[in-house]
Amino acid sequence: MKITREYAFETVIEADLLSSGYYPLLPGGFDREDALFPVEVLAFIRDTQPGEWSRLESLLVPSCTS
Repeated sequence: MKITREYAFETVIEADLLSSGYYPLLPGGFDREDALFPVEVLAFIRDTQPGEWSRLESLLVPSCTS
């Protein structure tokens, strides 16, 4: 019987993702408290949901009108 190992499984999955356009992220950018990569999440929202991104920006950026 062939013994499978988690490392081999992870290696195959990673190789497939990398060959499909995904790219590795450095662990230092991971926010453990929120369990995400904040830079990547914000870029994803900005790129895929421009209307929602504009709405969020308007809540956080003070208006320059007088």
